[in-house]
Amino acid sequence: MKIFHFSDTHLWITLENTSREEDFYKNFEFIIYKILELKPDIVIHSWDLFHTSKPSNKAISVVVENFLKLEKAWIPVIIIAWNHDTPRLTLTTHPFEIFKSLNNFYVFYEPEIKSLEIYCNDKKSFISTNFIILPHIHDENIFKEELKKSNNLILNWKNNIFISHFGISAKKYDEYTDEISGINIALEDLKILKKFDYVALGHYHKQFNIWNITYPGSIEHTSFNQKNYKIWYNIFDTDLKTKESFELQSRPMIDLWNIDCKNIENTANLIEFLEKNINKDSLKNAIVKIILENLNSKLLLEFDEKLFLDFFKECFYFEYKKIKFIENRKISWNIKQDWNTILDNFENFFDNYNFTNKIENKDELKKELEELLKTK
Repeated sequence: MKIFHFSDTHLWITLENTSREEDFYKNFEFIIYKILELKPDIVIHSWDLFHTSKPSNKAISVVVENFLKLEKAWIPVIIIAWNHDTPRLTLTTHPFEIFKSLNNFYVFYEPEIKSLEIYCNDKKSFISTNFIILPHIHDENIFKEELKKSNNLILNWKNNIFISHFGISAKKYDEYTDEISGINIALEDLKILKKFDYVALGHYHKQFNIWNITYPGSIEHTSFNQKNYKIWYNIFDTDLKTKESFELQSRPMIDLWNIDCKNIENTANLIEFLEKNINKDSLKNAIVKIILENLNSKLLLEFDEKLFLDFFKECFYFEYKKIKFIENRKISWNIKQDWNTILDNFENFFDNYNFTNKIENKDELKKELEELLKTK
């Protein structure tokens, strides 16, 4: 049996202060295309299908339209809910209710461990595969008790696949996602899963393996911290006990270096520096960030936003931060793609400056700040 495994699609997500949901839809649709092309015996989606338990009409439409293609091709799909997909209130309708009417779709969101046998469509094999599935449970203690039951559901004469979604209680994996799983399992407790042929997990957005445990990663980068992660889907062959990983394309995320502007007199000089040191072609349709450090007072007060942003006009999204040190205190301005710097970043000014005295009148201070920066 060949199993197609992917995870963490996070459909209907807005990131980097701009909507990137189309990138997620594009890769989701590409994965469906690859499934139809490869014709695996079964598909596993190990959670976080949606980024919220109340997805948009667009997100639901994209998912249903593409899942109908798998139904038509008669490819079985196991799909399980996790914290992003699961409503906090028990009376709230679960978004996965919409998949119940699809043929060959096995939907799990009830808070308990379950098993499922599926026979391979390959006429060469009549041995079924046993799937043990543990969906999201809000109570971590109950989840761990259900996890302990997993070995009791193993059928020794069959292939056994465990499916769930959680984090690992080890500091080295913290950076692999910006998501909070709500549940973390110690490595020692995960040894209970070693008897399975394959453990299909989700949650971490970087692909990695521990023993027979596989995190395939997300289908897109959900934060700038993941800019260097490759994104994948997996194919596991239960007969050969082999796993192959296939890379997906993703929009470039470019973190430009911090530029020391202490000796840069004006914006034109800054543009000259950028033209010498940055390949503009690499920035096209990319998400780009840059930090301008140690701005001298002249450059800060006379900074030409329009001229500067024009250099990055072909980026999909561009954001930069200006930093000036005043009496050894760092004051930063987060600049977005508009010219109204003060109005958009006034609150950020308060967040980054440690005032010794309580500020009674923000409006008055705002006027003074506007005058200082000569905002037009």
